[in-house]
Amino acid sequence: MSKRLYLSIAMVLSVMMVGCAENGHEDDVHASSSQLQSNKIEDKSSAMVAVGKILSDKEMNPDVAYKVGKKSVLAYHSLTKFGKKSDKLATYKASSGEVFGITKRYQTTTGIYYHLIQFQSNGFSNKKHPANSSYIKFWGEGGYVKANDMRRFHPVTSEWNYHKKVPYYVANPYSHRIWNNPVDTKHYTYISHVFDRLTTVQLYATKELVKSTGKHYVYLQTAGGKKLGWVVKKRSVLIAGKYRDVGKQLLKPKTHETLIKKVQSKASTHNRVTTNDSMATQQRVYLVKNRYHKIVRILVVGMDNRPTKLYLRGGRVTKLISYTYRRVPWKTVTGLKKLKKHYLAEHLYTNSAATKTSFYSKKNKKLVKAVTMGNDGTAMATVYRNGRVRFSTEIPKDLNTFPIADFD
Repeated sequence: MSKRLYLSIAMVLSVMMVGCAENGHEDDVHASSSQLQSNKIEDKSSAMVAVGKILSDKEMNPDVAYKVGKKSVLAYHSLTKFGKKSDKLATYKASSGEVFGITKRYQTTTGIYYHLIQFQSNGFSNKKHPANSSYIKFWGEGGYVKANDMRRFHPVTSEWNYHKKVPYYVANPYSHRIWNNPVDTKHYTYISHVFDRLTTVQLYATKELVKSTGKHYVYLQTAGGKKLGWVVKKRSVLIAGKYRDVGKQLLKPKTHETLIKKVQSKASTHNRVTTNDSMATQQRVYLVKNRYHKIVRILVVGMDNRPTKLYLRGGRVTKLISYTYRRVPWKTVTGLKKLKKHYLAEHLYTNSAATKTSFYSKKNKKLVKAVTMGNDGTAMATVYRNGRVRFSTEIPKDLNTFPIADFD
């Protein structure tokens, strides 16, 4: 029987016994966790248990990582019934690669035993289930094992501080998030910040580490010194250098032209964070008008932070350039025939957001509409011929989301 199945059965039985099923999942877990703790009351230095007499015990640092040192290792609920089939909690296999911490070390007359905690990644849910919650404690329970069944593991092979801060700004805001620590480097990790509201912010890296997997991570902070956390060091996530306003960079307005910037309000994004997209990102639209106050170029930056540039002549779109997240031209389309109705810029072999740009006839008050289509929802920016811009973000009501305030 697997650990999760065993614990689930114990959890249901506990709920039935205390009669509090209506209080929700958190209370159910608390009841089960309490039952687990009750098994350990006998584990005192003067008690005679299945492992012999406990001579001493010592609190340990749970962030010091271990893995199983054998092909498979048996873990038990308590030292009181250690070794009994009825008290078995789980079988940990070396092939699974699980990482553990030790909360307590017991010296007994028969040897040394560890109380394990499983390294956990709580993702977006730290505010709901923080490290000291009964939910996390329940699922982190690793049981008791023999000390010689475990081996030390070093999840971080090297770490160093930079002599000088390294500037970065955001490329893709949703492919990776910012963590309090990289996953499996501490016993409890979670997403501390998201990039949704950092796409126009200057960031700095102050240190770097390398995990045992070979992946590099950098520690980020804002220009004002606000500490954010760790993110994987990838070109698709961060662009090295000082932040440049994307409108000025890609539109390059001439001296006789006027550059107008429109930004989506925070409220219209619904201020919600989702797991697969950057739905809380504020869309931006840049309009370039000539000396006759006619719109000649448009740049739309969708909720995925990817720009689309449009050239206009005579009130019609004549050229479209879709850029990568690193602001490099990706797809270019020209000709009134190809740009008569709409154009879809999408990756065929990756699970990235797509952008559908629609074009309207001269009789229509609308000029263009850019729709960013993600896995969790859509965001739209509609540009009217008079220069007005309308933004909207649509998230399904039944989608599991998190308030942006959880990641500020």
